[in-house]
Amino acid sequence: MKRKVAQILKNEDSFLIVSHKNPDGDAIGSSLALYSVLKELGKEVYVENPTKPAYTYDFLPDYDAIEPVGNSKDVKVVIAVDSAEMHRCGLKNEYVKDKLFINIDHHKTNPGFGDINIIEPDAAAVGCIVWDILKEGNLPISKRTAEYLYLSILTDTGSFRYSSTSPKTFAIAGELLKLGVEPWYISSNIYESEKPETYKLLSLVLDTLTLYHDGKLALVYVTQEMFKKTNTSADNTEGFVNYARSIRGVEVGVLLREDESNVFKISIRSKGNIDVSEVAVQFEGGGHKNAAGGTIRLPLNEAIERIVSAFAFLNE
Repeated sequence: MKRKVAQILKNEDSFLIVSHKNPDGDAIGSSLALYSVLKELGKEVYVENPTKPAYTYDFLPDYDAIEPVGNSKDVKVVIAVDSAEMHRCGLKNEYVKDKLFINIDHHKTNPGFGDINIIEPDAAAVGCIVWDILKEGNLPISKRTAEYLYLSILTDTGSFRYSSTSPKTFAIAGELLKLGVEPWYISSNIYESEKPETYKLLSLVLDTLTLYHDGKLALVYVTQEMFKKTNTSADNTEGFVNYARSIRGVEVGVLLREDESNVFKISIRSKGNIDVSEVAVQFEGGGHKNAAGGTIRLPLNEAIERIVSAFAFLNE
């Protein structure tokens, strides 16, 4: 199937690449890697997203190429990457029905909504799958493309710390370095170029830290009021959930982020064998075994009660 997709990349002449809203490093990296390759092949190619990528990624050469989803580009092929559900890409059924729709993902909850589906839950990042496709088709991988793939892998493995990291992950990373990627350049821009107001927000968020279920569940939250107080937005919260998970004895960390009044984005991270994707499904979401998310539409105190109740099994 990967070879078939590689042939499509070679043979077709117009493409749209999309990924999930509030795109993370994997969504952005895998999208721009395909964009870069197709541009180098002289194809007509666009990349879109339902939401503007966070400022964290504005150092990327093609950052400004990412447009809002419009469901209007006249292309032959649409490629969705790193999106467990079609609606999270912002695509409409009537838009894709007359196009070849390719779905490339590694979320185990992905139902396979494309005409062609490559879904590999064991892949550390979608960037690893894109690498395989490019290698299968002997497609060109420039330094720029390699940097996008490295970004994808670096961020979705937590800098190679998560359990999804495998020997193959390191092997691909090594090949990307041979193509000119400088690890310090990518990591410093991602992890060491934060804005001061982000830390002001973080101090407020950490002050909400509460432990439940004998210290096995840690929960933090950020409200619209906190955003206003610190002149920040959702962009400034990337990685906040990991502070909750990193506490000794905690098995699950949760961040509730109020995106609209009484509408909270849920980010969930776990350690070991706790599959949080099964919990995320209860909240209009999904994801991976150790990293998932969803949405809850309740006032804050009720939202917290629902989350705490959903993880009652930690006491078993």
